[in-house]
This record gives sequence, C-alpha cells and structure tokens, in this order.
Amino acid sequence: MRWAEAERTFVVQLGQFRGWLDVEDTAFFATAYDARTGELELSDRSRERLAADTLAVDADEVLRCTVKGGFAARFTRAAQAHLLDAVELDGDAIVVRAGSARLRAPGLDALS
Repeated sequence: MRWAEAERTFVVQLGQFRGWLDVEDTAFFATAYDARTGELELSDRSRERLAADTLAVDADEVLRCTVKGGFAARFTRAAQAHLLDAVELDGDAIVVRAGSARLRAPGLDALS
C-alpha cells in the first residue's frame, strides 16, 4: 500500500494490477513504541520518531498520532501499553520518554 499523491488516494499494486483503497479510519497502525529511541514501529514495517505533540486519545480511549507527514495512525493495544509505560508527569505537564529527552504531549492531558 502506498499513497498516490496525483490521485490523492491509497493504492495497492501487484504486478501490472493496481487497485485503489478507501481508508475508513486510519491507513497506519502504531504497532510498537521504543522509549529508548523515541521511535514508533508502524504497520508498514517502517519506523519513525514519535511526534508527541500530535498524540491524542479518541472517544474509545485509544491513542492516535500523526505519522508520515500528516497521516493518522491508531495505536494497537501493545503499542499503547509500550507508550503508556513511557509516560511521566513533569509538574503539571504530561511527557513521554524518548531516549534522554522528555517530549511534551498536550493531547494526553485528559489522562491526568
């Protein structure tokens, strides 16, 4: 699966066959969080640094964030547990451990 900017849609291509996808919720899932590096593992097997300022809790109390320059990602239960293990309270602020850094996560304020 990849984003086709010209068509503004996700596509899957197998050999010469190509199909368009309708994404109803999120195109990506965060499958793990590594607090030592501050990186998310995503459902497409890529890794990228967590943008903690994009973290939010949805109506079902599932974590979400923005990945790949603007796409929503929903956390799996395992990834959510990994990330919540790295959450700390710093005064009145909620922060996420990412290596030696502490990243402010204002979208998680509802958890406190």
